[in-house]
Amino acid sequence: MSTQPDHKPSPAPFTHHVEVHFYEVDQVGVVFNAWYLAWCDDARLAYLASRGYGLEDAREADALPLVRHADIEWLASLAAGDRADIVVRPVRVGTTSFTLRHEIHRHSDNLLCAVLTITYVAAGLAERTKRQLPLSLRTALDEDRVRT
Repeated sequence: MSTQPDHKPSPAPFTHHVEVHFYEVDQVGVVFNAWYLAWCDDARLAYLASRGYGLEDAREADALPLVRHADIEWLASLAAGDRADIVVRPVRVGTTSFTLRHEIHRHSDNLLCAVLTITYVAAGLAERTKRQLPLSLRTALDEDRVRT
């Protein structure tokens, strides 16, 4: 009989990949600020779908996650032709909202280019009022938060 505790190996963090397009670059030759939020929105959708809460699930539960607050810290630039890897991790899970940390790395050298911490609140489509997060989503987010 083993006296070692049962530990599940931590899975690799969820990573979403984006290619930097020419139209996403400003006159200075770096990615325009707004694209970081758009990329994180795509990363959030892919992350939640991978945890069993895709867009159709959100509509069915009438609890769509909408941006409530975003903090952005730019650390290095990305340019057209670069590839970026967005690592998504939950950092807080509440009853009606959750917060994800998005770390955007340049793929070629793994340099951390930006960190976006975004809070999402669940809202019903018709009334646009706060809703409780479905238990399955809260559980999945909590499990990922604990592992990190």
